[in-house]
Amino acid sequence: MMKKLLGMAALVPLAGCFGHGFRETALPTRIDYLCANGRVLQVQRAPEQDAAAVLINGQLLVLQQAESAAQEKYSNGGYVLYLQGERAMLEENGQVLYGSCRAGPLPKRVRDGFTPE
Repeated sequence: MMKKLLGMAALVPLAGCFGHGFRETALPTRIDYLCANGRVLQVQRAPEQDAAAVLINGQLLVLQQAESAAQEKYSNGGYVLYLQGERAMLEENGQVLYGSCRAGPLPKRVRDGFTPE
């Protein structure tokens, strides 16, 4: 028991390190992803992240947030958009329309706000 307490006490000083200087990706509401075959996937996310819109062949499709364990997922039943940081993929009825999509470097933010880079 004493060894467990000593081990946990050793971790306490580290707990303060995680809130300071930690940077995470800050996703803007609009991101243009460059995909395979030189195609561009334009994605506009709602500020609440409960919906996303994509522009495909001049048609604007609005997709609602769907459950996903690993990344953001939006769907309207036929189209499914997957977003994970600088990566994206769009499917229609299980077929990949836009794959291997990547955005340029996205801004980083610190817990207290945005940090310029």
